[in-house]
Amino acid sequence: MDTGDISFTSFGLVVLDEIRIPNQKPLTNILGGSGAHATLGARLFQAPPLNRTLAWPIHIGHDFPGPIADLLQSWGITLVIKEELDQPSTRGLLEYKDTTFGPKDFKYTTPVLAVDESHAEGSRILASRVYHYLATPRDIISRVSTLLAMRQEAGISSRPLIIWEPSPLACSPDNLQDCLEAARCVDVLSPNHLELAKLFSQAPGAAFAKSMIEELVTKFLDSGVGPDGTGAIVVRAGEHGCLVQSRDISPKWLPPFYGTGFVGRKDSPVVDPTGAGNAFLGGYGVGYIQTGDAVHAACYGSVAASFALEQIGMPEKVDQGDTELWNGVSVGTRLREYMSGEENKSIYA
Repeated sequence: MDTGDISFTSFGLVVLDEIRIPNQKPLTNILGGSGAHATLGARLFQAPPLNRTLAWPIHIGHDFPGPIADLLQSWGITLVIKEELDQPSTRGLLEYKDTTFGPKDFKYTTPVLAVDESHAEGSRILASRVYHYLATPRDIISRVSTLLAMRQEAGISSRPLIIWEPSPLACSPDNLQDCLEAARCVDVLSPNHLELAKLFSQAPGAAFAKSMIEELVTKFLDSGVGPDGTGAIVVRAGEHGCLVQSRDISPKWLPPFYGTGFVGRKDSPVVDPTGAGNAFLGGYGVGYIQTGDAVHAACYGSVAASFALEQIGMPEKVDQGDTELWNGVSVGTRLREYMSGEENKSIYA
């Protein structure tokens, strides 16, 4: 790939989080948001010089912290920055109910500074091969239509891979028909298993059942995913791994890198699951570019998620000669370890 091309772009938000954990001092100015974690997931697999092929348009306020700006610059990605000098940056409050990083509440504490397709106008972002969105079904229909029209006007005839995370608050039975319609305009639909269940009025407290998730996914596939019906659904299921399925791919379950489903990873250094699903999709997008295979791409996603789980906020990157280490580990080494696991050998022998 020409390093002047753009491979992956996230239209997700950048959010400065305050994190409250019982009996601990609040943590402030933690880099978060769907765009931050999705871009991380993609960046893990794109070491220099390919890091420049990753793009992230961000919308920030006058109070955006210098150290976080420096961190993003250190990734060497293509940042398109729009700054509002008279408004604060998007901030959120994440409150955990206990010290297990389980039940939590989230709310925005400042007006959201959104990112839209206008950020791509006149830039290399408009020719990106993959786009990541977190949006409501009505929004994704409108935004994809706008994006494709802009590309056509710019003389870009190829269709990008469009990955859609449905907005969690939009995953309710009232929005099911809108979600079915929206799925036809994207290439990859990726709710988590709880969001998928809520769309179909399934009790969120019900016991986890792979068969039930596959049944719900089939309903989406019967309705159609992608403009020609050949799109994929990737259900992110936390400690249960993920499901990849399409009309051409029978249900395939992959284990998480950390968890009881992956041999040798039961005693895992999991700290905070926040952003792991977003990171999964960033890794998935790059994995699909590199392999052209949805199941193989999900292996990249599972490994990307593992790095998001190991700390609050972002993993630490250091350079060791010509090799990048994230949290002291080579991403390529971890990917090979994951794909050589007994659970995955049947898929990639």
